Amino acid sequence: MTEIIFKIIIITLLFYKSATTTAVKDRFYPRYHLAPPFGWMNDPNGFCYYQNEYHLFYQYNPFSSESAGVAHWGHAVSTNLVTWKHLPIAMKPDQSYDKTGVFSGSGIVVNDILYLFYTGNVNFEDQIPDRKQVQAMAYTTDGINVIKYDGNPIINGTKFQPDFRDPKVWKHHNDFYMILGHSLNNNTGEVLLYESKNLIDWKHKSVLLRSNGSLGYMWECPDIFKLKDYYVLLFSPQGIQPQGDKYRNIYQTGYISGYLDHKSGYFKPLSEFYQIDEGSDFYATQTMLDKKGRRIMIAWMDTWGEEYPERADGSAGQMTLPRELFITPEGQIIQKPIDELDEILGEIIYSGKAQKGLNITLPDKSGKIVIRAPKVANFSLHVQDASNSSNEVLIHYDYEKQRVTVNRQSYDGLRRAHWSPKGELKWVVFIDASSIELFCGEGEVTFSFRVFLYGDIIVTLENDAYHYHVQAINRSIPLPNST
Repeated sequence: MTEIIFKIIIITLLFYKSATTTAVKDRFYPRYHLAPPFGWMNDPNGFCYYQNEYHLFYQYNPFSSESAGVAHWGHAVSTNLVTWKHLPIAMKPDQSYDKTGVFSGSGIVVNDILYLFYTGNVNFEDQIPDRKQVQAMAYTTDGINVIKYDGNPIINGTKFQPDFRDPKVWKHHNDFYMILGHSLNNNTGEVLLYESKNLIDWKHKSVLLRSNGSLGYMWECPDIFKLKDYYVLLFSPQGIQPQGDKYRNIYQTGYISGYLDHKSGYFKPLSEFYQIDEGSDFYATQTMLDKKGRRIMIAWMDTWGEEYPERADGSAGQMTLPRELFITPEGQIIQKPIDELDEILGEIIYSGKAQKGLNITLPDKSGKIVIRAPKVANFSLHVQDASNSSNEVLIHYDYEKQRVTVNRQSYDGLRRAHWSPKGELKWVVFIDASSIELFCGEGEVTFSFRVFLYGDIIVTLENDAYHYHVQAINRSIPLPNST
């Protein structure tokens, strides 16, 4: 029996090693966005700053890029939020309470220990409910080796089963707080609030906010943080029905600005629900307060329901670029790419005035583009596959309708959002092998979406621009996805 167990351990270790070292094709693999070394990536987890490094964990299937599989926690670190290094798998589904998934969660640093909170998932066959989700804790003192708490689970949540997940933990004064996503009676999304003195013993305090019937049946990946005079409740609701140009994705991500009273556990909404990104591939956000006092957000730049061609290449999913968040006096979020992204920019391909019809082929299918043009006219940008002219993306501003449209000719069609430029039309566009992130103006409106162009990427202006700046990515410096 001992020999059999030993052989099983060896086979398992070899399987893990081969799964994480298999070569990945580079035709769609990002040059400067964080992606898995091999396998499947979805929700960001445990985003924090610890021992002079930024840590980002993520939902990870190390064995296959074809499906999410049984969730592990992948792990990467960075000193600048731009150049990342992959670390060993942080957590595996190896306990009775998480054997079918180490689901999403968050991190908090207390007394130089990084505590990680996550949802342990157990699926059942031929039972109702068909799963149980509990909250668990783990910790690390070196930023690499993660130890699961012996007393797990710390919250059983018996009366909240089966959809009860994605803990976000923070400290306010001398107490700790946790919010969790929940589905009430399997048809109403809500956020639950818990309170603790010691991170181990948790008491249910309140229902922080519940859907009024229009915001779906389950609220995933909740987060709450303060920006100036507002508390922002950020979450990913499932089950919102499309309304014109809004809510066109299978699941959405957005926020409500309001006021939070920690003592009573009461959240007062002061705004409607706003989509935080208008693109087709943006979900499961995480934010953190960094060492500079910035509120930084990152998200999974992919989507459920699409079978993108990258799956066959050994790697599926990636993260958005980190974005610094600001808020207007009216309670609406502004997003700006972090300043550190300038560190990876290389050769200037073009800079100056530009006329309609200018074509530029991006080196290595990646780069940053800044456009300034009159706000009183229509404007369009084509991003095209050099090997197939019908495979393209059109980004268009309609002056009369005050609207931005992104049209991927394949997959699920187009996305639109209202936007009125202030002073001039300004777009900042990041292109990276299989993704585009568009920032309109100062970040009032953003679009994040995946594109799969097989040949070189050609960018074409369809209108004159009085400033057009195209810059390559510096491939001589360490970029994401190095090991």
